[in-house]
Amino acid sequence: METPFHPQIDLDNVGPEIRAYIYQSLMEFAPFTTESTSVAVIAKDPTKLVSHDAYSEIDPKSLKKYWRIAISLTEEGTTIEEEGVHEDIYVAIRLAKESLVKTLSEIQDQVISNQDRVIQIKSALEGGTETH
Repeated sequence: METPFHPQIDLDNVGPEIRAYIYQSLMEFAPFTTESTSVAVIAKDPTKLVSHDAYSEIDPKSLKKYWRIAISLTEEGTTIEEEGVHEDIYVAIRLAKESLVKTLSEIQDQVISNQDRVIQIKSALEGGTETH
């Protein structure tokens, strides 16, 4: 795990605390997934963020100390991914998880909202076609 830039997390070689935290974090995605959903937790090179506005004030050499964790969900060719960046791996995982849960919640709310609108429109149309 102590490779330059933390290029990947090998779940067989991380401590049991980190492994448990990752699995616990992934449980929060259960309402948004199916049996065929693939979940990936990936450590990416944080120095690639040098040109990113949110990290432009951080010395590029300091970025090497950061964890850049991505969590992605993939199903039927569609992938949704969010990242968390922090010096503490637990915080980076939490930030990625929270960002992905927020994105998934927004998508779910939009879908439910659209379904409600369709039901309301159908109801209004059916009510409007009644003859008295």
